[in-house]
Amino acid sequence: MQIAIVNDKLIINKKEISFPANIRELQALLGNARHVKKQYNHIYTWDEEGILAYSNNGELVEAIHLEMFRNKFDFSPKNLFKAPFDINAEDCRVVFVKTRKRLKKVSRLDDGGSLTVGDMTVYFDAEEDNVQAITISQYMPPAPEVHSDKYSYRKVDGEKIQFTDFNFKLAVIQQLMYEKKFIAPVFDLYEFIRDHSAREIDVEEEGYAFIPEVTAYFEALEIDRKYAAEITEISQDGGDEVYGSMLRFWDGEDDTFNIKSFEDTRHFPNLRKMKLFYADNFEEITKELAAKNITAEPI
Repeated sequence: MQIAIVNDKLIINKKEISFPANIRELQALLGNARHVKKQYNHIYTWDEEGILAYSNNGELVEAIHLEMFRNKFDFSPKNLFKAPFDINAEDCRVVFVKTRKRLKKVSRLDDGGSLTVGDMTVYFDAEEDNVQAITISQYMPPAPEVHSDKYSYRKVDGEKIQFTDFNFKLAVIQQLMYEKKFIAPVFDLYEFIRDHSAREIDVEEEGYAFIPEVTAYFEALEIDRKYAAEITEISQDGGDEVYGSMLRFWDGEDDTFNIKSFEDTRHFPNLRKMKLFYADNFEEITKELAAKNITAEPI
């Protein structure tokens, strides 16, 4: 029994197969298959060869599966797939390892283990470098990305508050956006990134520093003065959503978000209490805020 991908075409026993494939054509090449009907599809099993085929309607096969690891489903083949399977003249395991390690670019390997070869998707079910199964199906291009204007710049209807200290503004945003829900939309970092079409942002790579586009969003965010009276207390906490949005992997062990100037208290007539990140000059801060009739506590 011979199965391979040659010049980006699937070849089974010297015959080219295209998806969707007719089950009768496959049985002519591989012999009769055991048939198991499930609620949503039909599964054909070649027990001796370790091969399965999946069909929605029982006639046209959308995927061929090579089983290399023992399973105990009622449709699992009795034997594992032992025949060689080459992809464009290279052993499939070699292709998988080389591509994943980016030592040789054969095609595109995504995070799910899918390799696009010609008009097919070859999916590797693997643990580290050990391939346990391979599924071959027709390549389906991803749906085009749709970017919304949810996070586009919006002017407030009334007068906006002009902040002196950006960290003070962030503490206010935590209260008005995340706690009280007065400001919409509630900022979600990963949603913002999905909607950001100007460039691809990799949070895993960039989240240890300020992402310029995120910083720019919060800097430009306007806060209507009509909400000023709603601020009666400010309580900074390392787990606040606003800090996780601004600096995704911040560990809370430095003074990155410490408020340096308390001039912005003038905007909030009902502010009476502030729980703040500790600073070396906290005694001085306490006296300054006390003069404004605001109590301060370190966290």
